[in-house]
Amino acid sequence: TEAEKQQILDWITPLNFFQRQADILAAWQPGTGQWLLSDAQFKCWESQDQQVLWCRGMPGAGKTVISAMVVNYLQAKFQIADSGVAGIYLNHKETAAQTLVNLLASIWRQLAVGKPLDTSAHALYKHHRQRNTRPSVQEIANILQILIAQRSRVYLVVDALDEYPEQQRWALLKQLSMLLGPTTRLMITSRPHVEFHDIFPDLPVVVIQATDEDILGYIDKQIQLAPRLTKHVHRQPTLREEIKSCITSKVEGMFLLAKLHIGSLSTKTTVKAVRQALQDLPQDLNQTYEEAMERILSQSSDDKQLALQALTWVAYTKRLLSVPELLEALAIEPGASSLDTDNLLDISIVLAACAGLVIVDEEMSVVRLIHYTTQHYFDDIQPILFPDAHQSIAEHCL
Repeated sequence: TEAEKQQILDWITPLNFFQRQADILAAWQPGTGQWLLSDAQFKCWESQDQQVLWCRGMPGAGKTVISAMVVNYLQAKFQIADSGVAGIYLNHKETAAQTLVNLLASIWRQLAVGKPLDTSAHALYKHHRQRNTRPSVQEIANILQILIAQRSRVYLVVDALDEYPEQQRWALLKQLSMLLGPTTRLMITSRPHVEFHDIFPDLPVVVIQATDEDILGYIDKQIQLAPRLTKHVHRQPTLREEIKSCITSKVEGMFLLAKLHIGSLSTKTTVKAVRQALQDLPQDLNQTYEEAMERILSQSSDDKQLALQALTWVAYTKRLLSVPELLEALAIEPGASSLDTDNLLDISIVLAACAGLVIVDEEMSVVRLIHYTTQHYFDDIQPILFPDAHQSIAEHCL
């Protein structure tokens, strides 16, 4: 029955990349990234002439959004045919859940949706439910091979391979390589430094870098969504082009930088302040993070304290916190024996105080830093700005 099928789909893996895909696409600016779909290397891969495609790019270049766009494009193109598309989005803070067996199972789950389940999946479910055990990597690989063999074509998209632990990366790539066949294709995105030529020699490479057209379209949309900037450009129409021209020239194809720059400009109270900020825009991520921290430290005493406390919890806990967990942590008062619910904040106030460095990940229902490079930045500045972070977290937990 459909209910039994859903039980098996929910049981086989805790990972839900459907929601992750939806969250990424919600932030996608339609039309951006279209250049990839007409790229010769991509077309060769899509047409099944090339088994593996490596899309590499610098941090913040928009690789994850490109991955989601490709999955969406392929799903729309091949939805009628007996084909399958699956995307997995790797995250350095989710490695505990993103085990090899869970990742393979999540691919199986995505390919199985909307199709009758093979008897092998029912048998595997029954076997382990009776024993209260979990399937092995080999068992999941077996039912995945069976499922792939039943499809006329299968596309697998693996995003952010560089965020997967290096010691486990080889095992993942090996399993993925074993899934490849006449009708199975694999696309991988990562930073340029990742090496996997031993498993996939002679890889065709596409460099992911946002085009000026993509950046301009993104900035236009963000101006419309920022109330202050909307008022400023309405009052001074030439300001829109100034913002677009200046940011595009500074970000060098990095969406993340454009996002942070717009976030910074959106807080300015006058046209003059916007123009001054445009002159001082930093050109790399670390400078941008430093500028965001300067904004945080120059806030009112209450907002500054809130931001520093929130960043302590978000950047230095051993695992990601849910929204309620973070809000409760921030509400704890030293020496209090119980939680005063009147001291609970609204998450929007917390996010505003953190100057765009903290976001809510709807898919995981957690609060996290905006990008993995942001974590590296906070690791670097911990001895200076957050020397007692772990002690503070421990004291609040007592």
